[in-house]
Amino acid sequence: RGTGPLVKQWYQRRVRVIQTYLRMHERNVLKVNPDFKRLGLLHPDLQQHLIQVREDYCTINFKDAASLNQLTCSLAEHYFGINFDLPNNRLIPTLPLRLNYLHWIEDLLSYEGNRDVIGIDIGTGASGVYALLGSKVFGWKFLATECDEVCYKSAVKNISANKVADMVSVKFVEKNKTILLGNIGSNQYTFCMCNPPFFEDITNMNGLSRSENRASPKSVCTASPNEVITCGGEEQFVGNIIEESVLLGEQVLWYTSMLGRKTSVETLINKLTKIGVSRVCVAEFSQGNTTRWGIGWSHSPRLPKMLNPSHKKLSATYTISCKERSLSKIKNTICQTTNDLGVQIRDCPNGNSEKHYWAWITASKITWSHSRRKRRKLKANQNQDLQFTHVGATSESQSPKDQGHHVCVFHSFMAVSCNDDTISIDFNWIFGIDKDALNQFSCFVSKALNNTSDNTTAS
Repeated sequence: RGTGPLVKQWYQRRVRVIQTYLRMHERNVLKVNPDFKRLGLLHPDLQQHLIQVREDYCTINFKDAASLNQLTCSLAEHYFGINFDLPNNRLIPTLPLRLNYLHWIEDLLSYEGNRDVIGIDIGTGASGVYALLGSKVFGWKFLATECDEVCYKSAVKNISANKVADMVSVKFVEKNKTILLGNIGSNQYTFCMCNPPFFEDITNMNGLSRSENRASPKSVCTASPNEVITCGGEEQFVGNIIEESVLLGEQVLWYTSMLGRKTSVETLINKLTKIGVSRVCVAEFSQGNTTRWGIGWSHSPRLPKMLNPSHKKLSATYTISCKERSLSKIKNTICQTTNDLGVQIRDCPNGNSEKHYWAWITASKITWSHSRRKRRKLKANQNQDLQFTHVGATSESQSPKDQGHHVCVFHSFMAVSCNDDTISIDFNWIFGIDKDALNQFSCFVSKALNNTSDNTTAS
């Protein structure tokens, strides 16, 4: 209550928390801020770092390296059964961000369904966090590379301590040489991932080039120069991966990297476009006060061609609500609707509970448009076999055969969430050739759900 400055600050903080919650990946278990007070009771090593703000609320000093280190270790142990031993002079990983990146990769891989996944973690760091989370949470195997001797020894120790040495291999590589070429052998890999050094020099690292309007970092940086500085910064580093990927081709199905600057997204998209890569997708990872971006590309004809991503609008989420309050009825109606439309739906791991239903949805044709629109399009195409019917589709989508390869109108992640008396359904774009088609599909599903609810009520 009231309109004073403290009330305004509290309101603004709550708005930021809600916005962050909505923008983090739906499957991220750290989407909701953990209860630090309860976490401290369960993990005594964290207790000494807690700061009592209110009777029911604790936090830590994120500017203190020891506190941040212990928080990461406690969260890893509590949620994932991972035991970290992190050196004080190397990067302390933030788990929500790492999980957002891994779940996005899981979304990319979901297009082809179940398969044995083997990933490459470029620059695994002292924690080996991606390989540990990937093996423990997702069941993936990893080749983890590292060029810093301290990080390499620490990563080997963490992998061994968590008993995943049969799933994760750590390899020491030479710095300032090739990133993938000569380091991954002749094996086939499902993806590679990378958290590249963001900065070009020490000036950028210390934030001296930061604009006046940009807020200062909220947490301490313990990274060594090796981990965050490279010649040419992240653009050149990832640009080198792109050039190597042309030579490696389909040896890696998905090449991906995280980016720390939005301007890098546009630069790298342009580079991929110039060399003729037509399977490119992007994503935005938001967590707390930090935003990162993801870029992925593939040279494999097994994957469909995709809409050229825009650096200005990296993602799209279409949200609908429905009158029905039974999650099981909603699930049945959605499954029946997708079946009738010839749209593929596949449940996510751990995607069924009393409070949510998660699934990946893939459409190779637009089968939900009005019949009159279909007839007009059919006539315009001179009675050719109709593959796409959406008026707003890109010119690339007009080819019914996509140069001999299968097509994907959209591949999306659907999240049905029950919150108190409301049920919301989000359709999150992953990749494809027509974002508007996903919007139309969500409207079609909304009508189907409401019609089912009305019929139930009437009977």
